Amino acid sequence: MLKSNKKSRKTRSDKLPLTLHKTGQYCKKIKGKIYYFGTDKKVALQRYYDQAAFLHAGRTISPKPGSDLLSVKMLCNLYLDHQESRVAIKEIKQNHVYDQTLILRNFTKLIGPNCQVCDVSTMDLQNYRKKLIKAKKSPSTINNRIATIKALYNWALNNEIVEKIPNLRVIKKVTISKIEKPIFNMTQIEKLLRSANEQMKAMIWLGLNCGFGCTDCAQLKWGNIDLKKSRVIFPRGKTGVNRNLPLWPETIDALRKIRKSGDLVFYTSRGNTWVRMIESTDKHGNKKYVKDDAVTKEFSKLLKKANLKTEKGVGFYTLRRTAATLAARSGDPFAVQKLLGHTDLKMATTYVQDVSEQTDRVINNTRKLIIRDDS
Repeated sequence: MLKSNKKSRKTRSDKLPLTLHKTGQYCKKIKGKIYYFGTDKKVALQRYYDQAAFLHAGRTISPKPGSDLLSVKMLCNLYLDHQESRVAIKEIKQNHVYDQTLILRNFTKLIGPNCQVCDVSTMDLQNYRKKLIKAKKSPSTINNRIATIKALYNWALNNEIVEKIPNLRVIKKVTISKIEKPIFNMTQIEKLLRSANEQMKAMIWLGLNCGFGCTDCAQLKWGNIDLKKSRVIFPRGKTGVNRNLPLWPETIDALRKIRKSGDLVFYTSRGNTWVRMIESTDKHGNKKYVKDDAVTKEFSKLLKKANLKTEKGVGFYTLRRTAATLAARSGDPFAVQKLLGHTDLKMATTYVQDVSEQTDRVINNTRKLIIRDDS
């Protein structure tokens, strides 16, 4: 009887369940994600067996307090999974998660993706902040990244994924020096209105009347507007703050001229929303979202058409800044906060520009309360 030349194949149980990655880490791809377990083969295998049931079941890993099983990359993935679940129930926007993904990807690259969470110190976060400053990132960009990192660690602590986190209180935001930005004057506004089409004209009035930005106009529905009572009830998507605002006669007239073609007030000539997120994939196969802001593009064309020579940075959002500045001259900061849909006064002040006349009036009124006028 002839013997078979075929070599006996190894059974699955004979094989190491982990793969040696080019970084020197032993890893395993589970449900489309790669998990790393360290460079020591024996230790990595034990770590994998400790977490295998959780990972293959699609559950989040459950390290014990003080455990060193969790890498920075794994923690970031857990947090982003949580954020995706919030997108599913429309608690936050998809583009917000995309922005956080880019920030955390940069963070893991600088800290080290295979670095254990328990090994990241407060000084590591301070050095991360210093690197951002050295890279000459803008203060708002740095502060946004710091806020995302803090949210990551606080989420991990509150959900008992880790027992201890770095001292986040000492990771300070960068001070933003306020630079006066331009607002539109009456002559410029009149030129814009004369040159604008019906849709853009209505958007301009909403920007001046209600402090609406590009996304506000794009998401506004007819159901938010009461033309008879001349009011708009429209929560701001970014903060959730409800806005119940009166509409000027000019704003009402402009809205009445818009042809209704759906639930939204404004549609592009192609039937799309004026501000939308376009989904695609990058070279690594990850989801990528690109913001297509047709309001900003159309307003830029309008500035040229109206022959307005403006400073750099002037756009549709300048209408919102103009509305805030003019409203601030009324002397009621809380009304400005409500108009802009902000959760606190500090944010509202970033939109308010020249209020020197109001400041002079306040100072002079204070003098009257201190010094008796004998005249």
